Amino acid sequence: MSLGAELEPHDSAIAILLRRFADAVRLGKHEETRAYAAAVDPRALSEMLVNRRSVFWAILEVARNVLVFAPIAVTWYGLSAASLAYATLLEQRPELITRPFLLLWQEGFDGAGGVLKFSTVAEIDASLIGLLIVVSLAIHFRSELRDPLARARALLKESEIRGLIGHATSLASNDISGPDAERLLDEMVAEERRIYERAMEREQQLFDLEGTVRELHRAADKLMRAAEKLHGSSENEEPPHLSQLGKGRR
Repeated sequence: MSLGAELEPHDSAIAILLRRFADAVRLGKHEETRAYAAAVDPRALSEMLVNRRSVFWAILEVARNVLVFAPIAVTWYGLSAASLAYATLLEQRPELITRPFLLLWQEGFDGAGGVLKFSTVAEIDASLIGLLIVVSLAIHFRSELRDPLARARALLKESEIRGLIGHATSLASNDISGPDAERLLDEMVAEERRIYERAMEREQQLFDLEGTVRELHRAADKLMRAAEKLHGSSENEEPPHLSQLGKGRR
């Protein structure tokens, strides 16, 4: 597949430019060949070809950014509804002013409608924060694994594109001879070697990051198990103020 055909789904204008570039080389139009070669950016083309953004992960990142504000919204909604119910309850039963606000909230303000209990608000916030942590870790792991590999592929593709442009430019530079031709060839070889070395460095960084990602994955598993254990123990334990209240009534 030609480079223009590869770029067609990404940017049709650049694909047309590359086709005209190829036509100029094939027809021996040296001035146009050099002009098209100067207009092509190998780095931008390589990144366009390699970095194919996934719709699923893009939506997941947007959801993660929105989810950051969800616990705050739930908490303030719960406080707003609880404060209104608390004021209404004290108007109806002033003797309850000596009882703690949180205890009345947990008891539902004597059956007031539209009020989430304190424990319910806390569980919703904890669930949202846990979901936010899981989504953030998933995006982070994917970024740590994908980005170095994508950069390495982009560098290799950039080297290939630079080689093609250099070859086309050399065909159009028939008037260059002697030391100038040797200097141009040396520069092309040095540039390709530099890009190749950078690609190898990126691949080595990718191998190093794989060990770090595995450690982060194990830490995330431990965190999730600890959170599940804490959640299970909190469900089995009765709040101290409720147990004391029960003893006082007996």
